[in-house]
Amino acid sequence: MNPTLKVAISMALALGSLSTAQLAVAEKRPRSTGTIRDLESREIRIEPDPPTDVKPAQAIEQYKRFLELPSLDEKMRAEAMRRLGDLQLEADEDRGEVPALPNPSPVAGTATAPATAAAAAPLTGPELQGAIKLYEGLLATYPNYERNDKVMYQLARAYEANSQPEKALVVLDKLVKQFPSSQWIIEAQFRRGEILFSATRYREAELAYLAVIAGGQAGGFYDQGLYKHGWSLFKQGRGEESVDSFLKVIDSMLVMEDGKLKNRDNLQRASRELSDDAFRAIAITYFDLDGAASLDAALKQRGDPVYAHLLYEALGNLYLEKERYQDAALTYETFAKRRPADRFAPSLQARTIEAYQKGGFNSLVLESKESFVERYAFGSAFWAERSVEEAPEVVAQLKTNQKDVAEYHHAQAQKSKKPEDYAAAARWYGVMLTSFPHDPEVPATRYLLAEVLFESGQFASAAKEYETTAYEYPVHAKSADAGYAALIAYQKHEPSLTGEARTAWRRKGIESALMFASTYPEHVEATRVLTKADEDLFALNEFDRVIEVSGQILARKPPADQKQQRTAATLLAHSLFDRGRFVEAEQAYVRVQGYLAANDPDRTAIGERIAASIYKQAEAKQAAGDGGAAVDDFLRVGALAPDSKVRMNAEFDAASILIKNQQWDRAAQVLEGFRRKYPNHELAPEVTRSLAVAYSETGRAGEAAAEFEKIAASPKETADVRRAALLQAATLYEKSKSTANVARVYGDYVKQYPRPLDAAQEARQKIADLAKQQNDSRARAQWMTEIIAADKVAGAARTDRSKYLAARATLEQVQPDVAAFNSIKLVVPLDKSLKAKRKAMEKVLASYGQALDYGVAEVTTASTFGMAELYRQLGTDLMASERPKGLDAEAKEQYDVLLEEQAFPFEEKSIELHEVNAKRAGDGVYDDSVRRSFDVLAKLKPARYAKAEISEEYVPTLR
Repeated sequence: MNPTLKVAISMALALGSLSTAQLAVAEKRPRSTGTIRDLESREIRIEPDPPTDVKPAQAIEQYKRFLELPSLDEKMRAEAMRRLGDLQLEADEDRGEVPALPNPSPVAGTATAPATAAAAAPLTGPELQGAIKLYEGLLATYPNYERNDKVMYQLARAYEANSQPEKALVVLDKLVKQFPSSQWIIEAQFRRGEILFSATRYREAELAYLAVIAGGQAGGFYDQGLYKHGWSLFKQGRGEESVDSFLKVIDSMLVMEDGKLKNRDNLQRASRELSDDAFRAIAITYFDLDGAASLDAALKQRGDPVYAHLLYEALGNLYLEKERYQDAALTYETFAKRRPADRFAPSLQARTIEAYQKGGFNSLVLESKESFVERYAFGSAFWAERSVEEAPEVVAQLKTNQKDVAEYHHAQAQKSKKPEDYAAAARWYGVMLTSFPHDPEVPATRYLLAEVLFESGQFASAAKEYETTAYEYPVHAKSADAGYAALIAYQKHEPSLTGEARTAWRRKGIESALMFASTYPEHVEATRVLTKADEDLFALNEFDRVIEVSGQILARKPPADQKQQRTAATLLAHSLFDRGRFVEAEQAYVRVQGYLAANDPDRTAIGERIAASIYKQAEAKQAAGDGGAAVDDFLRVGALAPDSKVRMNAEFDAASILIKNQQWDRAAQVLEGFRRKYPNHELAPEVTRSLAVAYSETGRAGEAAAEFEKIAASPKETADVRRAALLQAATLYEKSKSTANVARVYGDYVKQYPRPLDAAQEARQKIADLAKQQNDSRARAQWMTEIIAADKVAGAARTDRSKYLAARATLEQVQPDVAAFNSIKLVVPLDKSLKAKRKAMEKVLASYGQALDYGVAEVTTASTFGMAELYRQLGTDLMASERPKGLDAEAKEQYDVLLEEQAFPFEEKSIELHEVNAKRAGDGVYDDSVRRSFDVLAKLKPARYAKAEISEEYVPTLR
């Protein structure tokens, strides 16, 4: 085989299989013999793109051998040289010896020394040197090679890697000139710009970057091109011109398609640093010009971008970095003044304050804070476009600055004592209260406002603010102090008033004192304040208020001191007497006596007041026709005030009333004596009636009942009177807890007066209830039966009440049958025990049916509930019944299934009846039985009933 062909085949095998079309052989002769020798006459063609699965070192070696072939044509040799050069360059790149082109958005360098691709350290590996020689040879030998644009691009890269930027630039210049449409043109221009920039040839670099920019975003280096274009201009001293490029960089990095600003924190690090560097470059430009004024003028001409605040912030930050604090503050404030309603204006205004603080300009700090709170107060243009929730940090800054300004002016006022300083402090505290009326610190702020007003002698206004602080907010640290301070303010202001104005002001002060004492009863001054208010009220003849306040003083815990108690008790007694409340006045004067020593000169006067109070009570009762009570009061005068001047009159009046009017206790004594002396007197019945009433009025119920029984037994009385007397006797025996007599009298009543039916039924119910109280179930059942029977035979005389009592009695009599049903256990043999249980169940159901027939809602719902539970219990008992012995697992399972089939209808019937009860709620019936049905349904059908069954608004309709 031809040696050249062997090498070619070997090289092709190194690049891939002959069958992959990486190696193509063209026929040169019209015929072939079909042998290997025929290959010698064929042309070898190498595809322009090598396979990707070949090891680079092996490929490099094969290309070198291939290029040694003497018979290669120019096209093949040129392609092989380029391919070999690329492989060697790539091999160096893999080892980090050839710097790759920067990414489209690299991490930017500092503002004073932006990063360049040409700044890489020299790397001179053997493959790199070989690649350079190959590229140089290729361009020299084959100037018309169709892919020389890429060769030039690669050679420029190799020169850069070999620390030969000048040579790289020459090659790149040729490339952009000879191949303006090359796919490498944008990258080539960017590399040119980087090399030129590094060589401080900024004008030429500017033009190169312009070419990159012209390629747009599709070129892959648009943002970097803009960025470096800006720096090229800047380095030429054309800072204002550079701003356009830097702004476009920022536009690309920060502005979304909809024109809104991106969150810088969400940017990738490279983009964030590139945009930050652009801001700094712009800041340096205007720093070198006329600072904020030049930036402001430029933006007025260009129009504000959405990130305008960041431009001012960057410039201000640069001033801070240079420790030019006033310039920094003015820069921040320039934006705030220019666009006060902008979302970011407050934050820059806050930076103004910070800058002055860092510079130690205290007066300017204050001015800035005042400017802030005036510019961003609620109601300003800033808040016209947004809510508080949209700018919480501005709210916080506004609050802080308002507080700082107010406290500053307050401190100044305390030092200078000047009215204007106090006025300024008051104004700013007022601004705080208006701006943040619901802030937790409002009480403390209002207290400070009151303090300012007090300190400046504005006592009336101070009192008002103190009161608001003390009483219109939840209790806070200054509540009690404010309340007490208000009282001092009232006292301070009063001397400046006269006439009615002074009286009106004193009344307001009294109300404030009362409010203080009731709100802060534990305060050390509370009792003293309350006593002083009590005296002031008495002086103003406000007797009703004195009564109230004196009572509060006397009821205080811990007690007021004795002097304060004596004062309060005396004022209370006088006020009660003045208001005609003589009973209470008497008690109050007696209490005053307790504070007086035996030789106290006031004892005589207080004694006369006590006698007068009692006498007035007696007169009032006599005028009202209460002679007996009047007698008692008249006689009490002598007991409590034996030395008083009115005692003789009081006892004479008492004697007169006893003759004229009967008092029940004494009347009873007289009547009892009368009966003992004259038992057969014609007035005996009247005596009996009077004694019955007297005993009743004096609480001697048993004795009164006996008298009423005598009336009921008297043939001289009408039937209605006798019947009513017998009922009254029973009632009185109940009151005296004479159970045996109650049952006896009610029993007599039922026998003597079966009509009217309702009264007789009530009597039977009373006897039944007594039997229940005594656990006499037999007697209870007997009377329940009588109630049912009496109603049943009453015919047209039946009433709703009689039917109600009979229905309840019927329902009660079902319970023993229910108990009997529940006592029957389902045991083997099941059919026998089940039959007994079914029979018991039918009996209960029949009884419930009788109860239902009465049509009484309460009984109907209870019967329905009972019937439903009866069915449910039967189903439950079936499932819990005894299983036959000897069942294997399968048989037991089948048996359980059969039980479930038997039990299911009972549960369904139970649900049906409970639902009948539940539906009654819709008709306004929601008693205990309906509620219990809902409870059961909630367990049986939770999906539907496990929730609130009915609104409580139904309940009142049942009453």
